[in-house]
Amino acid sequence: MEDYLRRNFDVQHKRPSEEALLKWRSAVSIVKNPRRRFRMVADLAKRAEAQRKRENLQEKIRIALYVQKAALQFIDVPSAPSLELN
Repeated sequence: MEDYLRRNFDVQHKRPSEEALLKWRSAVSIVKNPRRRFRMVADLAKRAEAQRKRENLQEKIRIALYVQKAALQFIDVPSAPSLELN
């Protein structure tokens, strides 16, 4: 049994992928006291939520930088010597 689990459900120690964690959890789905058994395993829902928040924040920062760049270009247009209005 251990050999079967080792071959098919090998989870690396540091930062395993979500697929590996899901595969491992499905292999040990029927456990006694799952709250205690899974306390050292990453909470996949919380990990996904943190990733969504991180991506959302990065998108907001990216948009803010584009807006700032556009505003600075708009401010600098009248002072540009090559664009004189007659």
